[in-house]
Amino acid sequence: MTPYAKRLLLPRLLLGLLILANMGAIFFFSAQSGTESAKTSGSATEIFVQVTVPNFDSRPSQEQQSLLKALHPHMRNLAHAVEFGSLGALVFLFVMTFGGSALFPYCTALAFTLFYACTDELHQFLSADRGPSLKDVAIDLSGALITCSLLLLLLLLLRRKGKAQFAHPLTVTHVSLPLLKELPVQRIAVLSDLHRAKAEGVIALLREEKPDLILIPGDLMGNKRLQDPLSEGYLLLKAAADLAPTFYSLGNHEISRAGSRLRFTRAQSAPLTDEVRARIRACGATLLENESVLHEGMRICGLTSGVHNPQKAPDEAALASFDRAEGTRILLCHHPEYFAPYVAKTGIELTVCGHAHGGHWRFFGRGLYAPGQGLFPKYTDGVHEGRCVISRGLGDHTGIPRVGNPPELLILEPPKA
Repeated sequence: MTPYAKRLLLPRLLLGLLILANMGAIFFFSAQSGTESAKTSGSATEIFVQVTVPNFDSRPSQEQQSLLKALHPHMRNLAHAVEFGSLGALVFLFVMTFGGSALFPYCTALAFTLFYACTDELHQFLSADRGPSLKDVAIDLSGALITCSLLLLLLLLLRRKGKAQFAHPLTVTHVSLPLLKELPVQRIAVLSDLHRAKAEGVIALLREEKPDLILIPGDLMGNKRLQDPLSEGYLLLKAAADLAPTFYSLGNHEISRAGSRLRFTRAQSAPLTDEVRARIRACGATLLENESVLHEGMRICGLTSGVHNPQKAPDEAALASFDRAEGTRILLCHHPEYFAPYVAKTGIELTVCGHAHGGHWRFFGRGLYAPGQGLFPKYTDGVHEGRCVISRGLGDHTGIPRVGNPPELLILEPPKA
């Protein structure tokens, strides 16, 4: 675990506890009967008036009661707004620690607050003599809207000035593989799915790990960023190739042009140009497009994503040809869902994959969703059948934060004696 990730553990724990405490307080007050609730809010109103109204205690009793009666409904509304405003702010801050788009924690906090406000009214209806109120839900949501909008504005200002950076924490995962005892390389780094993440942190960790070989099984950068020589993907590719022999195969994002979000169209095929291929070679990396090369007695093949094939299948002829090759074979295969129906039927000794992003949200060691596999996917990380290694990836192409699933630099090494 990186120092940055360790620094986030305590804030997340504290924010999580505060969220639960806030929800518990709201639940407690909702369980009160109408008489008890009126008494609680009446006491709060009286304290507020005594503090803010000069000489309140010396005023005539009728005037005191009149003032308390006038302020009481406003104090109840204010209490609702404060309760749910603080809940929304805490959820916003908690989600923000996972990085991604600034709008995501904002929308998540408002959606969560609205949901809890509705359940709060239902709780009042079921457990107390108080009916549900749409007005209270609107007041609750207004409180969260105010606090979350202020936090969003502050976050955007800080990001614009470069004084805050909320990035996904990057971890280094060491995987022990007996196969490496037989290979001329002892440490293999797997870089997958950089997407919009920054290259600087990955490069620093690579230099610390000192790999003998670097494998990139796709989605280092999208097709649009491949056209930009200054993109983060090229920065990482050049630094990787300077450290160790680097082999790069193509994922779905390298060969796809994003569809229109307004028309909800699918990504379109966008094959690599000769200019892009030359730019990759200039970085010092070896690009493998359904082909293999011999490196220090190892045969390394890159299986290009079959996302645009009618059957969504890889090039089976290229896979069969590689299976017939001699020597220890290492396959770069972006899609882990290809392993069971295609790769597992071959004798290929090692396959490295990405694409699944660890299932994005992980609970009890299982991912929630992966493209190509759907809900509760099987192939999201770790080692399968002793010869398929899956990276959780270095970044994401959406603003949806990871949960229980930090991005990783994967290091393969032989078992320790």
